[in-house]
Amino acid sequence: MSEVSRDGAQVPDKDKRIDFYLKVLNRLKERSTLREVLEREVFLEFIKYNNNRINEFPLLEKQQSGIIALLCHRSIDLPAHEYIKKILSEFILMVGRYNRLRDGKDKDSLESIRSRLINAETLLIKTVQGVVYASCLISDNFEEVTLRHLGEPALKKFNALLEQYELDKNFWQALIEQFITGEVESSLTEIISKERYTLTRDKNYIILRFPFDDVTGRFASEPPAIDKTRIQSAFEQVGADEESAQVLKMTYNSLLESGVLVHDDDPVANDVVNRIARIVCIDPATAKFRQDYDAAMNAMRETAYSADSAEKEAELARNLQFAQDQIGACAVGVSLTLDIVVREFLLGLKTFTQRDEKVLTVYLRRFGVEALDKLFFYLTEVKFSALLKQKMQGEESKMQLRVLKRRRASAKTVQALHEIGMTRIRMARLWLKDSANENWLIFKHNTPQELIKEMQLLALEKDLATAILKLFEKGDFKVEFLVFISLQAVAKATKDIRGKLNDLFMRFGIGEQSDEQIAKKLSAPAK
Repeated sequence: MSEVSRDGAQVPDKDKRIDFYLKVLNRLKERSTLREVLEREVFLEFIKYNNNRINEFPLLEKQQSGIIALLCHRSIDLPAHEYIKKILSEFILMVGRYNRLRDGKDKDSLESIRSRLINAETLLIKTVQGVVYASCLISDNFEEVTLRHLGEPALKKFNALLEQYELDKNFWQALIEQFITGEVESSLTEIISKERYTLTRDKNYIILRFPFDDVTGRFASEPPAIDKTRIQSAFEQVGADEESAQVLKMTYNSLLESGVLVHDDDPVANDVVNRIARIVCIDPATAKFRQDYDAAMNAMRETAYSADSAEKEAELARNLQFAQDQIGACAVGVSLTLDIVVREFLLGLKTFTQRDEKVLTVYLRRFGVEALDKLFFYLTEVKFSALLKQKMQGEESKMQLRVLKRRRASAKTVQALHEIGMTRIRMARLWLKDSANENWLIFKHNTPQELIKEMQLLALEKDLATAILKLFEKGDFKVEFLVFISLQAVAKATKDIRGKLNDLFMRFGIGEQSDEQIAKKLSAPAK
């Protein structure tokens, strides 16, 4: 879980900070460092020096280096990094000018340069702050999902990964292998050993059927009590009351107005801006922005007719603009982090389809616990499918994999519908019993249109029909993986059909079967 490292830490005053920046810049210039390298090295030293000024800056060394690597290396090809480059260039320029003027007599110019330097410093801090908020929140949410499904033993493994890896492709690869691929491989072994698979025949095909419930059934059905981290709690409080909702609204409007968020040179969609604004609102600067805005409006009303009102209004406008700039800087940090997490996660996954990329990107960009929970199950399904395809490798001419998904509802939930008009006859028209799991009922209809038509024929009451449709659209599915073995293709390849079938079965870990065993399994009712 994320920890703060700033509690009780002494923050150097402005003059000491400026002295440090001067030393760093002069040292790099003495080496005749290339401009691009100079900017990166200055930013790296800047982050290290100022980490005590950043809320929730991680204590773990790997996570600290991960924050630095993200800002200084991994994000430099993203459009949003141009914002950081612009602020960093301003910062370095002001440090250089301050160095040239500090021993001169033009104190007014020196003070102006000093002010611009501190402003640029503040914006860089806020950019780093946005990265830290987003990184910690995503990490904590992933940890909660892992703990929710795999229990306390998984917590130690997760924390070990945080100590071992930065939040990069290597971290995600290790996380996927330990908590998903490993569980999937163990579940297939268990399905085979407990004979939870079924064999059926459909014309010229032997169908080997694997129930996905036996994979997900390994996960905890009753999640343990989980304490939220500080950053998770702070995020949940965003928009929770009227005042916080107003701060969120103002932050969202500020980001839209500034246009600081870009994606592939295009403006970011409003729903994405809203999610980024929610993370930014963890920062106290957003609440202060609203307070400053209200105070400025009151001050403008009070001085509207005074002789120096124009000058005062200009000063208030500059202060508000700088407050808005801080919000934008933090948002850029959040946006960069989400972009990098998506990219590094997919690199860690290695192999995926275009559909996988689209689905996973949506879940990752939503970053909440429930979204990441759906990602966890989606990846489990993807990895189980990949495992079966691996077992079939080299024999694709004889075997095909299909995934059967049927919508379902819990029997307990359907039973509760009797209070609003459900009857046994109506149930029989809408659902089938799941012979493999008595806790579920399978919808007979495949689309909402088919279901609605059937409910109209049954003349269901409006409340009952609405409740049933919600169950249908909720998205619970009975998922089965079906391996179709073509008897025709097997017969073309060999005269020893039973021997070849056994070879194919053994690929999945199923021991050699006699004719009688195969016949018995084929005649058994499907589970």
